[in-house]
Amino acid sequence: MGTLSMGGSIDTGNEMEIIEQQRLAALIEITEQHDREASQLKSRLETAEKKAEKAAAQLKTMENELKELRASNPDRMKKQVKRLQEQNRTLTGENSTLKSKQKQLTQQLSTATQELEQLKAEETEAETEKA
Repeated sequence: MGTLSMGGSIDTGNEMEIIEQQRLAALIEITEQHDREASQLKSRLETAEKKAEKAAAQLKTMENELKELRASNPDRMKKQVKRLQEQNRTLTGENSTLKSKQKQLTQQLSTATQELEQLKAEETEAETEKA
């Protein structure tokens, strides 16, 4: 364990110094290992953050795509087609009704125009007879 000095006492100072150097070397080794592990963890964290950013961007793209897919959902489109067909039928019916009314009004106008022309002709004839 210890070495004897000239006086016969154990040289514990030298042993303590060796033990202290070993402890310091071990602490340095542990510190270096911790630094390496911290660097690795930091690198992994940066990689994970980049992946998270990519995933967030991808999620946003997918959400937009999902909106587009929902908008073009076949069931929804069928309902929209039915609604538009019903609206078209209603408007076609209204259009037919308006065409019939227009035809009637055109006939009435034609009749009224003929009557007016006939009255003008009769008036002209009556004036001619008076003169």
